[in-house]
Formats: sequence, structure tokens, C-alpha cells
Amino acid sequence: MPKVSHDYITKKKNAILEAAISVCKVKPLYEITMRDIIKASGVSQGGIYRYYSDLDEILVAVINQVNTNADYTQAVDTIIENSSSPKESIKKLFTFLGEYIKENLSTVGKIQFELTIVFANNPEREEKILGNISENESGQYLVERIFSTIHEGISLGSFQPEVSLEDLFTFIMTSIDGIVRDVVLQKCYGMFQNSPIKFDETRQMETLCKSVLLLLGSK
Repeated sequence: MPKVSHDYITKKKNAILEAAISVCKVKPLYEITMRDIIKASGVSQGGIYRYYSDLDEILVAVINQVNTNADYTQAVDTIIENSSSPKESIKKLFTFLGEYIKENLSTVGKIQFELTIVFANNPEREEKILGNISENESGQYLVERIFSTIHEGISLGSFQPEVSLEDLFTFIMTSIDGIVRDVVLQKCYGMFQNSPIKFDETRQMETLCKSVLLLLGSK
């Protein structure tokens, strides 16, 4: 059998990965089978196992690829560096987050949401998958920079909080999680279609930002 080059293997694995990502956009992560990926990639059943040992290895590769593309820590730093005040930083960070969610909802948002369902129903897969995932901490980093910016604004006298910082930070985190969850449920799963409320992540983040600034004693 002729020797296969490293470049050939890489191209084949990437092609399978792209096919798997396309499947993830239209089918819940917890319902995806190897047959779905074989069909989308055009690779035979015997062929696909030459590059990936099982479905979970492919899902790990998908999640790592999505996490790599979702690294926006540098963008967060740039926003803060180019802002003239803590208030401007906060407004720009919430705007950035809303736009980011809108652009990446079908991949990052959907996959992260569904991964929690996979783990809840298959605890044994959680250990196997999590142990091989390259963590993306961009979301946590953005929230931490919002918190540090709030502390800076308080020290400068720009903010006079109306509530405790503990309550404010909890409000911010749970609100962001709730917005992401409801937007994913409506736009990726068709839920709340009969509701008069249409979830718009950018507008909701703008409203959340205004609420946070009011709680900080700033309009």
C-alpha cells in the first residue's frame, strides 16, 4: 500500500471536520451519529475510521476548532485600550458581545448549549470529551474585564453603585447566560415562535448595558 503523505492526511481530516461542523449547525449535538458525518463528508465508513477513532474524537475536534475561532481576548483588550472612559468601555464591550453572539450563534452558541445536554445525559462521555477539549476562556475573560472596568470606574468616581457589587456581578452573569440561552432556543430550535417577543441579541445586550449603567449610578 503506498505511503500517504502528512499533508494528505491533514486535508482529509480537515474535510471530515468541516463536514461535521456543517452537521452540527443543523442537527443537535446529542443526536449526531457517525453515519451523519459519513454522509456529509462523502468518506466511506471504513475510510473515516482511518482518521478518527470514533464519534467523540470528531466532536472534540469540532469543539476545539470552534473554540480556536472564538478566541476574542485580543479584541476585548483593544476595545478597552481605545476607550476614553470606563463607561465607554462597558458600552463597547456589551455591543461587541451582542454582535459576536449574532455572528456565531449557529456554531459557538448552539454547540456550547448542546454540550451541556450531552454531558447531563451521558456522564461517562463528559470525562472523555472534556479531557481533550482545549478550553476557550474568552467569555470569562470578557466578563472579568467588565468587572475590572467597573472597579476602575468606582475608584475614579465615575460610578456610584446602587446595589452591592456582588449582586451586580451576579445580575450581569445570569443575564448574559439567559440572553444566550433564549436566543439559541428561538433561533436554533424554533421555540417561542408564537411569542410576541422576538429575541434580538444586540438589542438585548444594549438593554442590559443600560440597566448595568443605571445600577452604577450612570446613564
